[in-house]
Amino acid sequence: MARKSYSEEEREQIREALLTTVIQSIAERGLIHSSIDVLCKKVGISKTFFYSFFSSKEELVLQALRYQQPRLLHDARQLMEDPSLSWREGVRTFLKTCCYGAKNGVAVLSMEEEQEIFRCLTPENFQAFQREQILFYGQLLSIFGLPAAGIDPRLFGNMALVMMMVYKAIPDTMPFLFPEIAEDMVEFQIDALLDKMEKVRTEA
Repeated sequence: MARKSYSEEEREQIREALLTTVIQSIAERGLIHSSIDVLCKKVGISKTFFYSFFSSKEELVLQALRYQQPRLLHDARQLMEDPSLSWREGVRTFLKTCCYGAKNGVAVLSMEEEQEIFRCLTPENFQAFQREQILFYGQLLSIFGLPAAGIDPRLFGNMALVMMMVYKAIPDTMPFLFPEIAEDMVEFQIDALLDKMEKVRTEA
């Protein structure tokens, strides 16, 4: 049987389908359940064809994390422009949306998943990804109206990711924490981060 010839438009649609599918899979079930075979089955392509887009599952995941960033920036802008929300309410809504990624279709890697991806990266690729992350968090802070010198984007990124990853880790990876107050913990952490951000914003 002759192989189907795909147009550039069709290839782009398939690539986007792979990216959105892995984002959804990470958000709902985690990376461990997102094998290439499963992803290909969901998208309706062969495993061989998958490798014409991405060299590995790890590359797909990194590209998916980059792919969701414009959407997150767009959501942040909309919240900041919403006249019905105060500044604090807008930022709080954004942070909660990310923390509860499984409910909102936001891919947040667990501690184990980050280690899995990191092991497959060259030092150069890792450094490039880190630079992109710093730029992303800097853009978020700018959207939130914080001056460039107000909060280090790396600190903001660490604080936000810690909230998301610890919440995701309860109770499986971190069984000694108390799952019944996990959401109270998130609220406390968000309030602490908002207090710092609001102080910097006010002083500026």
